[in-house]
Amino acid sequence: MAHRSIAGFLAILFCSCLGPPLAAQAAEAKNDPLFSIYFWERVRQESWDNTLSLDDAAGDSSAFLRLRTSLGAEWTPSGAWRLHLRLTNENRVYLAPKLDPRLKTDFNIHEVFFDQLYVQWKSPRQPGLSLTLGRFDMMLGEGFLVMDGGPLDGSRSGYFNGLRLDRAFKNKSNLTFFFVRQRRRDTLLPVVNDREQAMVEQEEQGFGFYFSGRLKKTALDAYLFRKDAFAFAAMPKGALQVAGGRVVHPFSDRLALTAEGALQLGTLGAGKRRGLGGYFHLDHKPGRRFPVPAQLTLGGIFLSGDDAETERFEGWDAAFSRWPKWSDSLIYLQARETRVADWTNFTSLYGALVFEPAERVKLHLAWHRLAAPERTAPAALLSGSGKSRGDLLIAKAVYNVSPNLAGRLIWEYFRPGNFYIAGADAFHWVQFELFFRF
Repeated sequence: MAHRSIAGFLAILFCSCLGPPLAAQAAEAKNDPLFSIYFWERVRQESWDNTLSLDDAAGDSSAFLRLRTSLGAEWTPSGAWRLHLRLTNENRVYLAPKLDPRLKTDFNIHEVFFDQLYVQWKSPRQPGLSLTLGRFDMMLGEGFLVMDGGPLDGSRSGYFNGLRLDRAFKNKSNLTFFFVRQRRRDTLLPVVNDREQAMVEQEEQGFGFYFSGRLKKTALDAYLFRKDAFAFAAMPKGALQVAGGRVVHPFSDRLALTAEGALQLGTLGAGKRRGLGGYFHLDHKPGRRFPVPAQLTLGGIFLSGDDAETERFEGWDAAFSRWPKWSDSLIYLQARETRVADWTNFTSLYGALVFEPAERVKLHLAWHRLAAPERTAPAALLSGSGKSRGDLLIAKAVYNVSPNLAGRLIWEYFRPGNFYIAGADAFHWVQFELFFRF
């Protein structure tokens, strides 16, 4: 029954595409009920050689296409209410190896699922007060701790299940309260062609406050939240309290400093835990034409690791931010060390340049010198003898063809250090993407 309901709704959406868009614009101008639809298509190709093994002889090269399709609709019956829905499907075509490692097929027609389904209410009597309830995306700050609620499905989705209450004030400050509950699999809403896609290793829950404001020209953020992970199989339960803040200070029109740091306290199983993490980046915009860089950046990252000689666990917990914030390739290597996209026991000192050779083209270049605050136990991939993770080079070209079409090309090269086993080989990782919006 659920499948037929979804199919019927899709038919209505496609038929609605035939109507003139000017009618919706006219309805919006008159503050009448507004119904709109949109379509997204992302075509992404990824290739790498030995990203998982750091061994040229391992034969673990991979190349595949990811075809993500989204169809969304939004209904605004009044200025106070909004209903948003988005259905998404991501298929994969495997080129090398020829078969999906899990499903044993070369073309994977995967799930059609509710990527978004929420209702939003805006108070007509108190401007700036809004409540969002359901399934929605949420990025707080630069996504250092809150960005992706389901890291195990990659970039297929990033939704949270829960509620969000926002209060904007006249002085341009904002206070957000959120509560989220993330299941191991998507069992809250119907799924078409269910493939039992894992979303997170163990069920998680979180709630907290996030404040954004200004002190003269300086932007200030402060947050306090709690995350609980429920025990599953061999994974223990955990509780985490996080307190932190972010500052963006412009020294001039061309030079600005961004810094964020947080302290984590809690429990992991029967033991106690404490983590410390933060980053900074100093950005300078020369204001001159190409070939002078449009932006120069110097930055650093520190995410604590666990000291094996203490009873307490000191490793940083990425909370709800297991996504490729600093690298698209390293998240796969992290899966061999702890978990996919698990930013922990990690430091970087990096420099980056952004060039704008044409009006709609940007070229990003970055070099990271990577390390680990703590040594780790020897393993098949990890040496246990050193703290140097190695060097990471990133080159990214972004081309915004039009408001409806964009593309990008990313190349990453990683040369491992003595944190990994002796003789570990470097790897190349390449991604090409086209993104259509209508």
